[in-house]
Amino acid sequence: MSLTVKNLNNDSTFLLEFAPATQFPPSPGRSPGTFTILLDPWLSGPSTIYHPAFAVAHKTTISSISSLAQIPEPDVVLISQNKPDHCHEETLRQLRGDSSSKTQIFAEPGAARRIRRWKHFDPDHVHAFERFDAKKADSVRRIMIPALSPDGRPGEVTITFIPAKFDLSGLHNAVGITYRPPSSAQMFAPASSFDLPLTPPDSPRSHSTSTSTASTLVAGPMREKTMSLIYSPHGVSYPHIRPYAETHLVHEAALPLTVLLHSFDRVENPWYLGGNISAGSPGGLEIAQSLLAKTWISAHDEEKRNGGIAVKSTYTKRYSADDVQRMLRGGEELSKSVKGGWQTDVVTMNVGQVMKMTV
Repeated sequence: MSLTVKNLNNDSTFLLEFAPATQFPPSPGRSPGTFTILLDPWLSGPSTIYHPAFAVAHKTTISSISSLAQIPEPDVVLISQNKPDHCHEETLRQLRGDSSSKTQIFAEPGAARRIRRWKHFDPDHVHAFERFDAKKADSVRRIMIPALSPDGRPGEVTITFIPAKFDLSGLHNAVGITYRPPSSAQMFAPASSFDLPLTPPDSPRSHSTSTSTASTLVAGPMREKTMSLIYSPHGVSYPHIRPYAETHLVHEAALPLTVLLHSFDRVENPWYLGGNISAGSPGGLEIAQSLLAKTWISAHDEEKRNGGIAVKSTYTKRYSADDVQRMLRGGEELSKSVKGGWQTDVVTMNVGQVMKMTV
């Protein structure tokens, strides 16, 4: 199976395409079992908070498409927060909003309320996230993908919202996505199924736990491997993600993490203007290390043209992919992992660039 990531706007708008492995030659059009997710679409126009005098941002890079009509209708649009650079009305209105559209919108609660107020989308297609709670099964959104044949097994996509606690800015959260492909009776047993330990680990690898290895980060007898992605454009500390990783990702055999979409650059405002805006690579290190991320892609790091009083004192510390790679290799615990054969590919994608990862 595969995950294809396309960078649409050089910031945090990505098109994700999950697809099962197939034994057959590809056919024209969309392959059965494929599932697409569009993240935080913002293609052009300003992003204004309250009033341009307070905060306004302009993109400095031309997006790879000028309209969402230029891409196939996505299965899901995911909106991580209600700020206009993530929940951009002009861009989102380019999607069909009637009841015949297949696209479902999953959004941070404030963003869902905002989108419903536009009265552009069928309200039954707009869903507010619930905060993840390991004790509440319905806090994980599950979407079934039909089996590839009458004798096959259905696949599943899960989407989970993990916000930071007591975050008055509403910026810091993560969205977890997993994809288990549907199967066909005509397909061979997937190479990504493997013999698993009889008991799951207490937790994925962390700074304080060095006994877990990549081979013990899965659970359940003969579970098919699942692809996993965490999207956190502004960052959230790993302790908020840990309960999700130790329960859902372990149960779904979704570790090591396939992709981490997380900012590299750290952005700070004075405390009275919200304090930390983006955790950047210093904040993402523990996530990548703890979940043995295979690939870390920069997100939300475009150098924008900003204005307004809210950004007068903003300070940005920029990190390159090489900087992040050195930081990952710098810790004693990670040095052991690298020697053991594990390391994270750190990538800055160009606008319009496409990456394909297979499992």
